[in-house]
Amino acid sequence: MGWISPTGYEDPNSKWSNEPLAYDELLTTFATTGWCYDPCASNRPLILTVPALQCNKTRIYLDYVSADNVVVDVRKGGTWINVYTGAAWFGWKEFSFPEGSVDAMRINFHVTTYGAYLRVIEADFWQVEAPPPVGYFFGDGLVTIQT
Repeated sequence: MGWISPTGYEDPNSKWSNEPLAYDELLTTFATTGWCYDPCASNRPLILTVPALQCNKTRIYLDYVSADNVVVDVRKGGTWINVYTGAAWFGWKEFSFPEGSVDAMRINFHVTTYGAYLRVIEADFWQVEAPPPVGYFFGDGLVTIQT
């Protein structure tokens, strides 16, 4: 189907600002963390949400990055799965995973030195085409059988 923007966010530790700018379709705006002044890990997640959709990849555009590495997870079928842990990057990066019902992505970063932050310019979910409904024809209509 195509790229779908998030529709909401969670900032459980209140470490981000301008969160909706991570999905406003503009490459000139961004969500950002505050400075991390001491070594920190896994305490600054930005969770971008969407109504559940069939998905098999996400993409994220990062700008200024001074973090040691970035961690990206997706919530698929109610469970967080890691899709990337590695070096930070500039620009778009895609993350593929087995298709399933996804309703969120979580972006986090790790720092081992003094002073770092992260800017998320844009993030999207790839919605795969929904399979055709299972059903039987009876007369002039289609009766859908839930599976």
